[in-house]
Amino acid sequence: MMTQKYRLTSAAALLVSLSLAGGSALAAPVLNVGASISKPSLTVIDLTPDDGQVAGYRFHDTASSSLNASLTALAASWTQTESASSDKFALVDATALYGSSRSVSSAGQWGNLRTDLHIDDSVGHRGAGAGNVNQAMTVLVTAHTQVVFSAYGEVSIDNRAGASFGNAVTTVYFGGEYWVRGMQQGAGWNDNGVRGETFSMSYVNNTNTEQYVSLNMNILTRAVYQAPSPVPEPATYAMFGLGALMVGALARRQRRQQRAP
Repeated sequence: MMTQKYRLTSAAALLVSLSLAGGSALAAPVLNVGASISKPSLTVIDLTPDDGQVAGYRFHDTASSSLNASLTALAASWTQTESASSDKFALVDATALYGSSRSVSSAGQWGNLRTDLHIDDSVGHRGAGAGNVNQAMTVLVTAHTQVVFSAYGEVSIDNRAGASFGNAVTTVYFGGEYWVRGMQQGAGWNDNGVRGETFSMSYVNNTNTEQYVSLNMNILTRAVYQAPSPVPEPATYAMFGLGALMVGALARRQRRQQRAP
């Protein structure tokens, strides 16, 4: 009875060891890339408060949003690209899907833009994705008025896919000022995580007439996914080695028991 118990315990330990090793070797790689602009606001400052004229702004009738989302699975020779646009501030979105991988872009109320990529091994050994959102409008600023545009911009990369490339960029142009932030993974860069901040840009109209000011926002994501080669990690080698030692010890014990009188 004691011998049987020892054999069962050893076999169970070996199975656990091999199971853990296999789990470590087969952990699914993932690449996430995102970019967004949100929480927009326009603040008015009256430069001549005693002149009896009201300081302010208004949006011109011309405004547009355009976006796209694409996903490619090279092994399957498959590509999907979805696009959408609007000449108002209506919600528009586009989604490309392949397995559990996806590319999603959306634009809603002015100044709310987002694009996200999630690529995993459902695309096979190699895949690619992209997203792009652009929003443009014209703001009419009254005489002797300063307008401050503020928003929250964010870029992110979560790279658990081995040899992969990712790029995320947000760009805003308002009244002659630019605000740009970006992250990159691969090609000598190793950005990873989330970077977000609230930013402000200002336009001053010191003239006696209303002025037209452009407000343009763009966000984009790009990613190339490549699954890592199936080479076991050091921990995996150690687990398989432990399993082999246990098998050898069990075999020697059985041989000694068989030789015993």
